[in-house]
Amino acid sequence: MIELVVRHLKRHLSPNKLYALLNKVVPTLNGLLTVFIIIRGIPQYEFGLLTLFNTFDMGILALSGGLVFQAMQKYAAESQGVKLQELVSNSVFLYTVLSFIPAVIVSLSGPLIAKSLNAPGLSALLALLPIYVVSQWGRKVAYYLLLAKEKVFEVFLLDLVPLIVTAFLVFSLFVGGQLNSAKVVIVIRIIANLAAGILSLSLIARLVRFKWTLSRGWLSKLLDFGKYTIGTTLGTIIYSRIDTVMITYFFDPITLALYSSARGIAEFFKNVAQAANMIVLPRAANLFSKGDTRGVEDIYFKGLAYSVALVVPISAVLLLMPEFILQLAYKGKYDESADILRIFALCALLSPLGSIGSSIAGGVGKPQLTFLAMSTSVATNILLNLVLIPRYAAVGAAIATLVSITIGGLAITILLRKRLALTPKPNRLS
Repeated sequence: MIELVVRHLKRHLSPNKLYALLNKVVPTLNGLLTVFIIIRGIPQYEFGLLTLFNTFDMGILALSGGLVFQAMQKYAAESQGVKLQELVSNSVFLYTVLSFIPAVIVSLSGPLIAKSLNAPGLSALLALLPIYVVSQWGRKVAYYLLLAKEKVFEVFLLDLVPLIVTAFLVFSLFVGGQLNSAKVVIVIRIIANLAAGILSLSLIARLVRFKWTLSRGWLSKLLDFGKYTIGTTLGTIIYSRIDTVMITYFFDPITLALYSSARGIAEFFKNVAQAANMIVLPRAANLFSKGDTRGVEDIYFKGLAYSVALVVPISAVLLLMPEFILQLAYKGKYDESADILRIFALCALLSPLGSIGSSIAGGVGKPQLTFLAMSTSVATNILLNLVLIPRYAAVGAAIATLVSITIGGLAITILLRKRLALTPKPNRLS
């Protein structure tokens, strides 16, 4: 029996698929580090502030990355030589402008933001935001370029280096009793990002010789593609992060910490199931450019099948034993988050439908389909948050997220079928 399993794995598990799986082990380990040391170690109020800081960082990434990175990933999968060099140069320029300037604006507005959210201490963290954004520059650009070229092993290294640096610093400070605030965690992440940035320069140099060659044509092409993907990315941030702002506005950072402790557990498990997303978009783009619609449907099916197979047992454990998981992770610090964790277990179960579908839409050059699906999901999420959070606090926010994920997943599935006649279908000949 074991021999049959090994033979099947050797036949069907390609090196890229193996590295994609290993690559998702890295954020899972990072999630374990966050859950078992960082969240458990720092005070609840500080964890609430850290969650708010992450929300603003993700919002800026949505603005810059949404306009640039999916477009760069698609066109890089189709480009070589000078064309690739021009693409990377213009992508870097856009990303730099669209990330640093908003970070400075948010940083300068820190005192006003902290006051409006009744979150003393937040402004001091937001002052670090421009430095934090710049520290991610090399890693983000290299990540999407390497994905476009299906260099999954190099992406694995790119995620492994900051994990090692973060783990070393976190353990050292934890043992020394100095891991006691959100600011310390942010500084650790900046150092880890810079370490990954040094590796990124080497990895990028192997694919393309970087040279500033700004082109109005490339900038227009990136922005034209990005006007749809930014809506999708911003939509993702809104329905996954607007709740953090609303919870703090209506309640306080401690209530946000209770909510985020449950979501943190669900999300780091969910990362394992999203390994397929790393190869679905570039593979779909490559196949579609060759007119292989049947191959795209095969990738669509395999991406969903792989994600669902991994997420079902994870969701079952979180759904049936949330009290045990919370006690194991936090030693009683967040036991009251059990109902929230149950809801997020269902979110993890349903999320592949939307994430894989969106990757397929981007791969075939139709990001507007994801934009339409996401718009419906976002509108639902905002409305439900406004209705449910004031009455049910963190539980209401979790319910709003569950409903939104369900609607978004169904919408992109229907749009792919109606507009492009694409359905997840295995290729019997493969």
